[in-house]
Amino acid sequence: MDINLRFFSRLNPWLNSLFTSKATLKTEIDEAQQGQMSLKTIANQYPLQARRGPITQVMLYQSLYASDDFVGREKQLNQITDVINQWRNHHGEISAIVSPAGSGGSSFLGQLPPLLQTIIADDAKKAPMPDVKPLPSKWLLMSFYQAPLGANGAIAHVCYCFGITPPNTITETIAAINQQPPQLIMIDDMHKLMLRMMGNNQALVTFATIVMETRKHHCWIMGCEIFAWQRLSAQYQIHHFIKHVFQLDYFSETELATIQTKHLLDLGLISNDVMAKETTTTPPNNTNKSTKEQTEQANIEQVDIVNPYKDQLKQLYTISQGHPKLASLLLQYSLAHQVDIGSDNSSNSRSNNGIDICRINSSVLQQCQDNDLFSVAEIYVHGGLRVSQHAHIFAITIEQSSLQLEYLARQGLIIAQYSQQDFAEHFYFITPTLSKIIANHLVNNNKLFN
Repeated sequence: MDINLRFFSRLNPWLNSLFTSKATLKTEIDEAQQGQMSLKTIANQYPLQARRGPITQVMLYQSLYASDDFVGREKQLNQITDVINQWRNHHGEISAIVSPAGSGGSSFLGQLPPLLQTIIADDAKKAPMPDVKPLPSKWLLMSFYQAPLGANGAIAHVCYCFGITPPNTITETIAAINQQPPQLIMIDDMHKLMLRMMGNNQALVTFATIVMETRKHHCWIMGCEIFAWQRLSAQYQIHHFIKHVFQLDYFSETELATIQTKHLLDLGLISNDVMAKETTTTPPNNTNKSTKEQTEQANIEQVDIVNPYKDQLKQLYTISQGHPKLASLLLQYSLAHQVDIGSDNSSNSRSNNGIDICRINSSVLQQCQDNDLFSVAEIYVHGGLRVSQHAHIFAITIEQSSLQLEYLARQGLIIAQYSQQDFAEHFYFITPTLSKIIANHLVNNNKLFN
């Protein structure tokens, strides 16, 4: 009898997790009393409505990313403006915005429609420029959620975005797209076009060729996660045909303080006067270094004087390392569990205003075996994997993949979007709030590479 010992070694902890008595499981109150928040608790805060329902291949966005609470990124917005102006003057090239997961890339995309309206308004004040390409009235923002596995799949994906019937050949496709009205096209989550399965390499080559051959007529801007970008550059030389690469990073302490102060205002914990002071603390990105440092220092002193939550803002930055969604979640969770936190902490350890910020308990990562971390790394780089895709990548059975992914989900490292028809189509992904914590651990354990 052929017994797969490796399979049963993975099955054992999963069964233990499945049948553990509820009485022995840690509750949120238990964690909060210790001033901690586990990765599973963080993952469980992900909106339930986003975890169910069908997974579409292509999504078109117009206002989904809109955000009124936008901070910083002036340098990158100026760079995008330059790209648009070059394209309008018939020097169009492909551009990419590269950022770590959860750093606010989608919020940045939400600023592109108002940026376009600003450019249009500025044009209206100028004399007519007949040689300049006219601007469309809106961006075409789209994201792919199912990687194509062949040339025909790539052609169908792109044609869908333009609302045209896919032609029979790539030559006809390029001609048809170049006959469409000029568009400003932003492709978010470009890393989701990449998949380590048969046929995907040809799909990427086909997609890249279409974009390259239409870049003068349409303005293409790609958004990509930074570790996926590094893999695309190493394996597919994507940097050879993308001319402009702009980088976003997590927020600075001053920028994060501004974002979280807005949340405190929304919760009614501070006054509008504090918010007015806070919004003046972020120096423009185009100032010189010495001026910027002086401005930041002066602003920090202002915040120290007027903001009663300065200690919490510093704690949030230290714990989240500038991750905006994680900082917001920590703030809201800590405020909601102050009674629990206070029940196990002495008054001497509490901050001046009685509000303590929970720490993150990431000990579950230390318990992961190498094969667990390799799975999490592939899920991270791809932006998520189905059970069938995971099985193909790791050359194991569907059943083995299903058990391993569900085990990782029970540890809180990933969450599932379940298919109602076929368990092999269950989709597992890392929530944005966990992205930096998990990426740091994967890098430190040589599963992701800078």
